[in-house]
Amino acid sequence: MLVGKTKREVTHKNTGTLILGIGNPILRDDRVGHLLVQELGRYISSPEIELKETSLAGLDLAELLSGFDSAIIIDAIQTDGTPGEIYCLHPDDFQIEKSGRYNQHSTGLLQALELGRALGWPMPEKVTIVAVEAGDVCSFGDELTPAVARAVPVALQTILDLLGSPGK
Repeated sequence: MLVGKTKREVTHKNTGTLILGIGNPILRDDRVGHLLVQELGRYISSPEIELKETSLAGLDLAELLSGFDSAIIIDAIQTDGTPGEIYCLHPDDFQIEKSGRYNQHSTGLLQALELGRALGWPMPEKVTIVAVEAGDVCSFGDELTPAVARAVPVALQTILDLLGSPGK
């Protein structure tokens, strides 16, 4: 017999902005979100802004996002673009299939936001995704590809501009 809560509850309210770097820190360009959050730590000291890094997905990602008024998500992306390109996107810029079913391993950011809202959790109203076009997200290594490395200062300034900070 199971004893305890049958439903996960998220009751905390972290007003302010979450800046979340997503990716795998041991895969070359996939680590760009982590690196940018670490760099942002040198420029941001506001108690209204929380910096975090994660490799989480699914319900864990939804829980991490819950409670914030807004979020800036930093991640690598692979489209038909040129490695190093920087995109400022919003959840509405993507199309996701709504199957009504969630899987911890295939639930990404957009599904996590949707899942959190479906559970009644306080999810960020404003979400901006700063995505850097990746060249290599499959090779192990701690060095970014040259094109993505060159994009880091530009992406950093883009995020600071979104926050209204002067930056470099």
